[in-house]
Formats: sequence, C-alpha cells, structure tokens
Amino acid sequence: MNKYRPYIVLAVIVAMAAGIYFLFQGDEAEQKGAAPDDAIVTFSNMDMREEAKGQVVWYLKAANVKIDADKDTAHLKNVEGYFKNDQGELTIKADNGTVHRKDKTVTLTGTVHGTTKDGAVLDADNLKYDGKTQILSTDKQFTLVKDGKVLTADTFTADRVLQVVTAKGNASLKEKGK
Repeated sequence: MNKYRPYIVLAVIVAMAAGIYFLFQGDEAEQKGAAPDDAIVTFSNMDMREEAKGQVVWYLKAANVKIDADKDTAHLKNVEGYFKNDQGELTIKADNGTVHRKDKTVTLTGTVHGTTKDGAVLDADNLKYDGKTQILSTDKQFTLVKDGKVLTADTFTADRVLQVVTAKGNASLKEKGK
C-alpha cells in the first residue's frame, strides 16, 4: 500500500485541480462574454442627488434604476425631480434619464416636462444638465411658456432654473394663443 500512496495522492491532487478548473471555467467565459454596459444592479424607487456647498443642486427619483458595470452610469425610467439654485427651482418629469457621475451630467429624454416656481412651463424631447458648467440645455426643439409668451427654437442653453435662456435656431417669441 505504501508504494501506491504517492500515486494516489497525485491522482487526488490532479482530480481536485481539474475539478476547480472546470468549476470556474464557466464563470470566466461568462465574464468575457458579458457586454460592458450590462447592469450590475437594479433598483426600484431610487433617489439620487447632487449637492454643492451643502445645497441640493439637483434631485431625481426614478421608478427603475440600472447601474452599469462601470459604476459611473445610472439609467433611469419614469423620472421626477428638480434642479435648484438660489433664484428658484425647476420641477421636472421625464420618461428616461442617464446620470454620469464622473462627467457630472444628467440627461433626460423622452417626454420632458418642467415647471418653475415663477410659472414657466417647459416641454422638450431632451434636457441635459452639465454640472461642471452648471448649464441646462437641449439640442432639440422645445417650447417655453411664461407670462403669456411662448418661446420656441431649435435649441437652448440656460441656467438650471430657466432664469436666463438663450434660444438658437428658428427662434420665435409669440403671445400665447396667437
């Protein structure tokens, strides 16, 4: 029995190594085949916010949130929230959204509807907030109604609560109802 003992030990070690290899081989293949934009985690009814100097800059609540594997990008569905500064607040609703933490951007898409405390109403197909420049913008047609006036254009840039708006491309300012 002693002369076979080294062979038995070697066979057991080889069998264990082969078992471990085959056990983890499937996980490695799955990781290699996984798309880099696959969500690593999904949440329901999640709140997100950005603060600066102890003040909320923006707040978003989404019915569904998927965080990408890079842990930097969040994809939102059925979004509600607001953008805020010392001059006011823009309350917002959108079908979808994306938050990029490193880039400090929030992009809202689908039907985007916003209202300000001073009575302005915004409707757009998309809205982007750049936290580095603190600029709110759209690259698609929009409508902004305030004080009986309707502003439309191809694009705009503005502060985050629509106090100062710069409309570009086929800009039109009309009285409401005309």
